[in-house]
Amino acid sequence: MANWFGKKRSNRRVLGGTSSDHELDYGELFTAYVRGKQKDISRQRQQAEKMAHQIKKDQQHNS
Repeated sequence: MANWFGKKRSNRRVLGGTSSDHELDYGELFTAYVRGKQKDISRQRQQAEKMAHQIKKDQQHNS
């Protein structure tokens, strides 16, 4: 364990900063999470619009 702390870390660029291999990039994780949520919301919005259109169509047909 002491060797692990004494060892010089290999750094890599991650979103403008540096990170070790064992560290998580929370910025990337959060970005992926938000993008997934946006896709879900967009899909739900499209489904709601389709349903609203179908309901209008059915109401006009039944009138």
